[in-house]
Amino acid sequence: MNKETTRSTRDKRNDKKVNCSTFILDYAKQVNRAFGYLDLKGPFRYGTLRNNASKLRKERKILKLPKENSARFILPEWASRSEYSCIHKSDSKGMVVKFSFLSFLEGLGWDSVLAVHALKLSFGVYSLRWLGDGWEYCKRSCSYRRRFDLSYPVSVQCFDTGTVLISVKSSVKPFPLDFEGLLSVSILLGEVRACLGAPCIPEPSSWVVVQWHLNRDSEAISIDGLSFHVTFRDFFNDVARLYFKRKLNRIRAEAVQNPKRTIKDLFESVLNREQNLSNG
Repeated sequence: MNKETTRSTRDKRNDKKVNCSTFILDYAKQVNRAFGYLDLKGPFRYGTLRNNASKLRKERKILKLPKENSARFILPEWASRSEYSCIHKSDSKGMVVKFSFLSFLEGLGWDSVLAVHALKLSFGVYSLRWLGDGWEYCKRSCSYRRRFDLSYPVSVQCFDTGTVLISVKSSVKPFPLDFEGLLSVSILLGEVRACLGAPCIPEPSSWVVVQWHLNRDSEAISIDGLSFHVTFRDFFNDVARLYFKRKLNRIRAEAVQNPKRTIKDLFESVLNREQNLSNG
């Protein structure tokens, strides 16, 4: 086979890929709803449709609906429709994922600001030789533990694998999701790093938030004997709670999230969110 023939064959294959991608996008616009491979009745085989759908996902031209036994897709601009109101677009995998109750918390109409508590952050170290007196070893979890009473109570857990887990208790006084709240978190994490006092501890801005609880509180309620706690999960297995916070005499709505993003990235997202709300 000469070079000219090889080039011609390659061009035909490329044309077929382009045509299949165009076929998928045109079909989506025509039916104007979520669609699957079985809906794409045309001149292309399943394998070709699958490969081109994967290519379109990587290019963020279509999004895959989660948790469906037979894959279905939508166009990115459809994510804001009422039938997809509980989902949003992921920036990393071209998939549609759950928004984790944030819209619910913001829509409660309570005057208190959206806040966060029960932060858990992690980072890695190459050695635990810097651990000194005051650390308690737990055989069950293969980790060293210690508690620090700083501006907020903080528990530190250092695992034999080199992972360090920071747990911040702030349920009674959550961090508001605004500039002042972020500043308080930054100061606290700086205190934690100073207490650990080892050169191998990375900058707090690079620590990863593995879990936090988003919450919004009602106005103070003075009703004797009031107590309730409701926990529920949605079909994405995310957790939300509604309960009476007795120490504050307030009703708290709370959503548990696992961002798995650096604190710096989350700070930037929150500040951008606040700026957009102010401009809007």
